Amino acid sequence: MFCAILVLVALAYILWDVNYFLRIAFTILTGRLFQKKCGINDTTTIYGFCTTQDVDIFLKHMNNARYVRELDFARFHFYDRTGIYDNIKAANGHALQGASSIRYRRTIPIFSFYKVETKLVYWEDKTLFIEQKFITTNDGFVRAIVLSRQNLLDVDVERLFKGIPGADSKPECPEEIRHWLQSIEISSARLRKKD
Repeated sequence: MFCAILVLVALAYILWDVNYFLRIAFTILTGRLFQKKCGINDTTTIYGFCTTQDVDIFLKHMNNARYVRELDFARFHFYDRTGIYDNIKAANGHALQGASSIRYRRTIPIFSFYKVETKLVYWEDKTLFIEQKFITTNDGFVRAIVLSRQNLLDVDVERLFKGIPGADSKPECPEEIRHWLQSIEISSARLRKKD
């Protein structure tokens, strides 16, 4: 029996990224148990620790790919705490990463605590724009800042924000997002020419 369980666990780790799913479940569960719901205009925070599994080949600081992975956990946490996730699920919709831009300012050293702050900064009918910051807890320094565009499928913003505080007033589009969207459009036009 014990050997069968070990084989199943080994197969699960071979076939799936088990730690990824465990971390999502842990992040959402702790949010539900220890944090209150929040509104669209609120910032949510999750915490992390840079371990030996997160570092690059030089074993000194967080690998660039780990930042992107942490963004998923923070985004799922934000969706759950605001109620966006429930509304997406009720509509049988999806929110998919459409684009992201990361600006690395300083590394996160190995064995450092950090937090990821997530905030919705702008939206359109079928798109959410999220800003996320990696901040080391010992000095409060913003180590990286990320903009991401979440494309909504089978659900629009009106339905997505139903019953969520703060959705009644849409913010102005920040200047950096306007420029970023122009850059994305230029890239898309260039790729369409090649097709």
